Amino acid sequence: MADVTGGMRCARSTRRIRGLAAAALAAVLLATGCDSAQRPAAGSGGGERRPNAGESRPDGRSPSGVGPERPPAGKPSAHPRPEDLNGDGYDDFAAVITGGSLVVVYGSAKGLDPRRRTVVPGPPSSTVPDETRLLRTDLDHDGHTDLVRAPRTGVPTVLWGGPRGVTDPRPLTGAPTSPTATGDFDGDGHADLFLPGGANGPEGTVWFGPVRRGGAPARVQKLHNGRPPDSIPARSLAGDFDGDRATDLVLWFHWTDPDNEGDGEVGVSSLQYLRGGPGGLRLAERRERPDLGLEGQAGDVDGDGTDDLYSAGFFAYRKQLSAGYTLSTRSGPETGARGGMSTVSPPGLRDAPQYGGMGGTALGDVTGDGRADLVTSATGANDSNGVVWLVPDLRAATADAVRAVTLETPGIPGSDTPAKGRGPTRNRITVVGPLLDTDGDHHLDVVVGAPGFLDAKKRDLDAFWVLRGTDQGMTYQRHFTAKDIL
Repeated sequence: MADVTGGMRCARSTRRIRGLAAAALAAVLLATGCDSAQRPAAGSGGGERRPNAGESRPDGRSPSGVGPERPPAGKPSAHPRPEDLNGDGYDDFAAVITGGSLVVVYGSAKGLDPRRRTVVPGPPSSTVPDETRLLRTDLDHDGHTDLVRAPRTGVPTVLWGGPRGVTDPRPLTGAPTSPTATGDFDGDGHADLFLPGGANGPEGTVWFGPVRRGGAPARVQKLHNGRPPDSIPARSLAGDFDGDRATDLVLWFHWTDPDNEGDGEVGVSSLQYLRGGPGGLRLAERRERPDLGLEGQAGDVDGDGTDDLYSAGFFAYRKQLSAGYTLSTRSGPETGARGGMSTVSPPGLRDAPQYGGMGGTALGDVTGDGRADLVTSATGANDSNGVVWLVPDLRAATADAVRAVTLETPGIPGSDTPAKGRGPTRNRITVVGPLLDTDGDHHLDVVVGAPGFLDAKKRDLDAFWVLRGTDQGMTYQRHFTAKDIL
């Protein structure tokens, strides 16, 4: 299944460049920050305002027992920002966290406001949480961003956006599989969904919007471009790579062992590059292994309104951080300039074992200078406690400009030393995208998550640190855990 989330193109300002987030975590794809010790009543969907249980404490945290509230009413927009779920001009957090619960916390002039949240309880405790993807787009074309919860298996649901936030989840009736990307594939101004195919039948299905709240799309396109033998669609990447205002799609295919020998042997066999336009997606190029290309995530690196490809990596043995990009042109992806930076022993690495493993990577304007910055994380660094790096202005990046944050950074609450009695657990901190401007100051904020901070088995992303974007980079704002909002 795909690991990458596509998004409808929205209006870009010269002060803020919005990139598509890398979905490195299958269970938690969108993030926030808040500083609260509140809990909803059992089974609450977060829809009603309840009286405060008492005055705020001196440390700024809300008292336990305060029920969730809806945010003040926002306004619909002809081009709603995917990050703003209620149209009030402030970006909102959404994540699947401990136990599979879905939490939305709404932004405000002071950032994320933990009193104003929606909580959708997770599955019964006996059920293992499924890997889940969250997609943001205005699916029904009412001027408010909707939130699609797309589990790897099971029925996808939609939390319809509105002026007071999202609704309770409703099933996406009739969807053959969970969607893995969203965009405007026919360029008509309505949001569409891409749903990958299986081992048989079409390689995928496009649901063209607007999608009715009952789940019916305006029309459907089934993709029959011819797949390699014994293969399944395994990954998708959406973006407008040629600047024609219609979303394009890259679809990778994995070869599967037809003899079912049980050795788990799989591999990328080919990809299809599908161009969007009137009528929908059409095959523009087919590539075979070994050199497929089109690697990385989609985001506007140079600010020209066309999606490029960007990526990051950490070579643990050499302690080497790399960040790169390939620009797109009107001719499509990988047709423009390439660039990037590489540095050995970047800031944030301690004298500790370094292991492989990348966390989330996202692109956006953290410093507020109108240029796209890259934020990435290496979960295996620092004896698997992790590190988060900011690479300002990716297109002109230099090694001496890189900034780092770990749980040992002064001013950041927490530590890489396990709590007494917890055993040898590791934080594995990671960027959780997308980047969010939660207070409307034209700087995107970075949310860092740690799986296993509360859960020693590391099954859930259950602790978060919010790093506020500033002219100088990232500065700590607040910390919260899943127990604070559930």
